[in-house]
Amino acid sequence: MIRRGIPRYAAFAALGATLAGVLITQVMPTGAQPGKPLTRGNAFGEWRHWGADQWSTRYSPLDQINASNFDSLQVAWEWKGGAKHGPDEYYRTTPLYANGRMFTVVSTKRHVVALDPETGSELWSYKVEEGIRWQKAPRQFAGRGLSYWTNGTKERVLVTTPGYHLISLDAKTGKPDPAFGKNGTIDLMEGLGYPLVKLAVDDSGPLIISDAAPYREAKPGEGWDPVKKIGADGTVGITSQIAASSPGMVVGNVLVVGNSSIHGYYPIRANNPIGTIRGYDINTGKLLWKFNLIPQPGEYGAETWKNGSKQGTKGVGKADAWAPYAADEQLGLVYIPVGMPLMDEYGGHRPGDNLYGNSLVALDVKTGKRKWHFQMVHHDIWDYDSPMAPNIMDVTIDGRPRKIVAQPTKQGWLYVFDRVTGEPIWPIEEKPVLQSGVPGEQSSPTQPIPSKPAPYTQQGLLESDLIDYTPAIKDSALALAKKCRMGPYYIPPAAGDGKDSTGFRCAWYAPGASGGVNIDGGATHDPETGMLYLASITGLSTTSLLNDPCSEFSYSSPASNCGLIGALPTPADYKKPENVGFAGRASGSMIGGISILKPKQFGGITAYNMKTGDKAWWMPNAGFMRQTSRDKLFEGVTIPPMPGRGQAQAITTKTLVIYGTGRSGGLPGEPPKLFALDKATGKQVGALQIPAKTTAVPMTFLHKGQQYIVFATGAQEDVSLVALKLPAKK
Repeated sequence: MIRRGIPRYAAFAALGATLAGVLITQVMPTGAQPGKPLTRGNAFGEWRHWGADQWSTRYSPLDQINASNFDSLQVAWEWKGGAKHGPDEYYRTTPLYANGRMFTVVSTKRHVVALDPETGSELWSYKVEEGIRWQKAPRQFAGRGLSYWTNGTKERVLVTTPGYHLISLDAKTGKPDPAFGKNGTIDLMEGLGYPLVKLAVDDSGPLIISDAAPYREAKPGEGWDPVKKIGADGTVGITSQIAASSPGMVVGNVLVVGNSSIHGYYPIRANNPIGTIRGYDINTGKLLWKFNLIPQPGEYGAETWKNGSKQGTKGVGKADAWAPYAADEQLGLVYIPVGMPLMDEYGGHRPGDNLYGNSLVALDVKTGKRKWHFQMVHHDIWDYDSPMAPNIMDVTIDGRPRKIVAQPTKQGWLYVFDRVTGEPIWPIEEKPVLQSGVPGEQSSPTQPIPSKPAPYTQQGLLESDLIDYTPAIKDSALALAKKCRMGPYYIPPAAGDGKDSTGFRCAWYAPGASGGVNIDGGATHDPETGMLYLASITGLSTTSLLNDPCSEFSYSSPASNCGLIGALPTPADYKKPENVGFAGRASGSMIGGISILKPKQFGGITAYNMKTGDKAWWMPNAGFMRQTSRDKLFEGVTIPPMPGRGQAQAITTKTLVIYGTGRSGGLPGEPPKLFALDKATGKQVGALQIPAKTTAVPMTFLHKGQQYIVFATGAQEDVSLVALKLPAKK
């Protein structure tokens, strides 16, 4: 049985007829640099992967843009993708640059577009119509980007669509590759263990976030009502929701593809498809291997699901590796950051540690075999899914060259391993944690706690964390804090119905569901110096679980699924709870508009020296915010400023850390800005006003001798890419 045990690292050891593609082509000369060797799967001055390269460094060796000229950057062009291709929730895409072209995705239908890097004009675009598979997709947005591959002659860009198809396009023309799959496309719903059936819908809207109003199997002879937009439109798929929100990872001639599931906030159904990682031959689309992220009966780790792990079993689902991946092509390994099992804050339906949920898993690229894994959260009940690609580095530690991989997490720790063996670089100890008092919940008695590096965000809530500017303030803060369950890291959620054995109706939640680190932030590192720069958020909120009688779960975050298509019948005496949805996660942690939590060097950007595991410097996101209160409790008190909120979005160059503040960052009253920090000290050396806030990680590249910085921004129809460059020399 794989349970406790020290050390924990003992565990190392078809479609063509249903899709209509629209193509616009135009010829363009490329700016390739033939003959130069690739570094970490990336060419000099290019950005071929979501994280710049296979190691997910988000690093470029370019230094044309530096501290002396950063503030003189100008907008070179703005591509208004939403106006032409359609709206998006918000634009979370990092484009690629390879061989003289830019590639991006746009709109909820995930159109693929090639751009001229010098002007931002479109070279070609490709879109696919997926019918009700798109309409009911659980991740109906543009996605985080594309995959790029070349053998020096052929070039391909590959997209995973909202309806869960994988399409390979000629990077020069935008035409589907006829040698790949069926006319350039693979149906990723095939081979998941579910039958493919004709699908139908009972309403014209998208899937509701709780997985209500899904599609279903069509009835015999059922057709499409073009007026009501309901019925069966000829689309074929599985009746469970599954998708992909991040690009696949290119490793040699293999594309590694995962999946994402419905959100786990307050789902209705107590099972859904398990997370699956698959490897495909990029030339042919042939399936090479498949790895189950919930081990099926007989597979390693299946016993960590005490009620059984077989797909379709109640409580089994998700553990989807929805974030981007990293790879070491020389070692032949791809590193998969795995999400959590089904349902965010309650796990009574899935007792056990629940492998490979919340794990970092190293897979052999050629065979898909597990080389090692490490589970960072046992039996997750905090929504602490692994939200970001790990960072791969070569550093010298204690005089010994080490190949390491570092996984940023929502829970505020950076977990660091030898990437060959999975052995922790610094000790990670199983420590006792608070136990849940929610009826039916069996929380893990211990969790793995890293000794290094130090956390980068607030964890839990102790009396020592509270503001104490005066005795009266301290007493008031403590009185408020004691209304919910306090403790260090991993405070279990509390039942808000009075049935929690601890006597509490709420529990303090830090980090919250957004992290720590989340997909909007993450880490960038400098492969030359061994420094890692981690962008995170910090804060304090509460959790309080209730029963939704119209779902199959005993408890969830406060929700009301009653009356929705696909929900359980509404009880006769049903009364809708207050503050359902995200409103139910409001913190209630303020007195007179001031947080009861002391301001600390958390959130913002934290620099770590990965040679030692020590913190090197810290900078808040965009600076500090002044705090004031009209409450008499704070009369005559000088209240310390708060660090800027929001999740910074950072990359690294030869001399700079460059970051945008993110869609919820920046200082009140200040215009949107792009910042530059000195890599060694964290000192701000540049601040450039930009047209709008960054909404995704920027990128940089060299085209025709000119360095550009490009970032995504906007929401709905107003989404665009903005390119910056230095002014022409006079």
